[in-house]
Amino acid sequence: MATSTENPARWMSLGEVCRALEVNEATLRQWADRGRLPVYRTPGGHRRFLREDVETLMSANGGSPAAESDPEDLALQRIRRKLTQTDLSEQPWMQSFQAEGRDRMRLFGRRLLSLLLRDGLQGRSRRRGETLSETHMLGNEYGSEMAVRGVPLTDSVQAFLFFRQAVVEAVQPERLRQVVEISDGVLVGLVDAYNSRLAAINNDTNADSEPKPAA
Repeated sequence: MATSTENPARWMSLGEVCRALEVNEATLRQWADRGRLPVYRTPGGHRRFLREDVETLMSANGGSPAAESDPEDLALQRIRRKLTQTDLSEQPWMQSFQAEGRDRMRLFGRRLLSLLLRDGLQGRSRRRGETLSETHMLGNEYGSEMAVRGVPLTDSVQAFLFFRQAVVEAVQPERLRQVVEISDGVLVGLVDAYNSRLAAINNDTNADSEPKPAA
């Protein structure tokens, strides 16, 4: 349904509703497709939700609309509660992350959570092999970026372990083995990429500092 957004205060974007309801975008789209939450589209094709519709959904579900959602959403709720109860400024590694780096950390955390809770990873299935390969790649991406940003390896690992502990405390017991196995793969990829990128940065720095031959 196309709509006008003349009164922005009435409308919420997809991301805003996800944060308010503590669900991921896939779950929210399913709710919209099933008519559980009415969705409107701007002339540019963007999804918009009426604030009162969102508030009605929250009230109808006792303030916990994600109660019927997937394990990722439920774990995310528990993790967010843990983080709100923790003074992150007291974490020694937090000082190494600037505002942009923290935004990237949140994005990385969400991608990692989705990977940790992926279904169908038991045994030696092809899907499991693909996921384990993806864990190393995700760790590579995170480690390489932390090296470029100048975040110490110790702080990078501590930040990762802090998030992993939050996930371990949030997931169901039957998922713990999977969480540990996947997160171990991410951690190995993190350290490998960090060391490789740091070595490359040092080599470039040394090359630039070498005296130039006289003309």
